[in-house]
Amino acid sequence: METSTNIDIATVQKAFEDARLWIGQNLPMFTPYLDEPQLEIVETDDGWDVHRSVKERKIKVNLKRIRWHLEREKAFRNCPKYDIETALIHDLFEYCFIRHWNYPEDNSGINWNVHYRATVIENMIRRRKGLTDWM
Repeated sequence: METSTNIDIATVQKAFEDARLWIGQNLPMFTPYLDEPQLEIVETDDGWDVHRSVKERKIKVNLKRIRWHLEREKAFRNCPKYDIETALIHDLFEYCFIRHWNYPEDNSGINWNVHYRATVIENMIRRRKGLTDWM
């Protein structure tokens, strides 16, 4: 099956809503924060695909970087397949975790810890979908 490098806004929006639903069902303690962040879709040369910003109350999606991941899948057979929903769950989890405990967003130790937890959750969901772990 050939991977398409097109990703549209409707796909991203649906994945964002599905990510909110997953967090609400599986981590109900974070429900109060799920409606806070707005989805912002951009195209930039920055290196991130999905980025959370508690300060701005946003989850940002970089379509240019996602297309890069999809192109890479086509070029390298054993490359992990990109999944927008699990990527959004990862960053939405980070957002809610930081909000729930009111952690500072600019603390590298906290960010590493929260990122590690989000990666464990993301890879658990990816395995259930039949995908390999994300990097």
